[in-house]
Amino acid sequence: MINSLLLEPVKAVRTVADILGSFREAAYDLGDLSAVAVRMDRRLAHQAEEIRDDELFATAALVEYDHLAHRVTINNHGHIEPVLISRGQVTTLTGPSTLPLGLGTLAEQLPAAYTRHFTFGDVLLLITDGLVEARDATGAFYPLLDRLRHRFAGQPAPGPADVVDFLNIDLPRHTRQLHDDVAVLAIAPHRQV
Repeated sequence: MINSLLLEPVKAVRTVADILGSFREAAYDLGDLSAVAVRMDRRLAHQAEEIRDDELFATAALVEYDHLAHRVTINNHGHIEPVLISRGQVTTLTGPSTLPLGLGTLAEQLPAAYTRHFTFGDVLLLITDGLVEARDATGAFYPLLDRLRHRFAGQPAPGPADVVDFLNIDLPRHTRQLHDDVAVLAIAPHRQV
């Protein structure tokens, strides 16, 4: 008999493998970010039917960078909003509200993507909720935007490594113990030659 506690991690691994596989296939075949999101949503919904799990879903932020147009296109499915550090400003990139992957049949419209200007000197930051949900001794959440603004607002353009290094030092100052996974991805365009 298989221990039921062991089944949950196996189910999670299968879910991640299915989502990544459908992303790779759709990105190669379709290219359009919204179409890719629809394919991923359908795959996850199909898996939920197979394993009879009405609550199976995944949050995701799909990001596409167009270096010729100097822009990023974002299709956010219930994930923490990306943060843009640009020209001494720190802003959250928000767009149309879209349900997490696997719940698309509950929506009346297809997932909508949005675009933002993204050029040399900009940094786009993507994080998991474990970072913003990290609490200090008083129970206060990590104030990501405030901390990024304190460090980078009005300053010369940081590089992606500067942002990640700052978070690696600043987050442990806020909390001594993390209760969730923390992943950080900072990207920046190269200078055009």
